[in-house]
Amino acid sequence: MNFLLKWALKTVVGRWVTASLIALLLSGGVWKWYDFKDDLRDEGIQECVQEINKATLDALEQQMLDEQAANATLRAALIASATINQEATKRRNELSNQLASLRGTMREQREHDETYREWSDAPLPAGVATRLREAAGSEAGSTD
Repeated sequence: MNFLLKWALKTVVGRWVTASLIALLLSGGVWKWYDFKDDLRDEGIQECVQEINKATLDALEQQMLDEQAANATLRAALIASATINQEATKRRNELSNQLASLRGTMREQREHDETYREWSDAPLPAGVATRLREAAGSEAGSTD
């Protein structure tokens, strides 16, 4: 009986056990292969995301440098404009002071000089105002 049992195990049951073991090993190998393949996909996705992030960072850094250069140019233009504006304001104030001084002198002369008062109140002869405006470069009908 012992012999018969050994023979049965070697023939039918042995084949089933061997086939089951081979199927189990193959299915484990297939499962490992698909798991490995998924891990490769995940790594590839991670690398792609990292490369995209790196390219985006490089582009943003370049844009930031461009913006800083443009900002520096605008600041320099602002400083130059402020300097020019200060100089123009200074000239305007000086000219306003000179004009006020001239008006004061004219008012004083008008109060003390009878001839000047009569002369300044008299209208200009016909055509003189037009010629003066043309010489100054303004139109004849202008009130400049």
